Amino acid sequence: MRKMLPPRKLALYGSMFLGFLMLESPMILVANQIEPMIMGVPFFFIWNLGWWAFLTALFLVAYLTNWGSESVFSQSTTTQEASL
Repeated sequence: MRKMLPPRKLALYGSMFLGFLMLESPMILVANQIEPMIMGVPFFFIWNLGWWAFLTALFLVAYLTNWGSESVFSQSTTTQEASL
């Protein structure tokens, strides 16, 4: 049986994948331009800074929602089993 991800976890994983894809794929070559200048800064720097800020905020949300931990119920049963 296939394990289904909750919608919040799926959205977090999808957003992380999108952020890393935009920073680490050949898509970066599209952004590697000096023009247009945004407030005197080349577009490439703004592109990297924007996606970096997006991923940083996303990891903060993921941390605050405990997306990587198991549910409280499964943690308590694991703790009880370990104490036996």
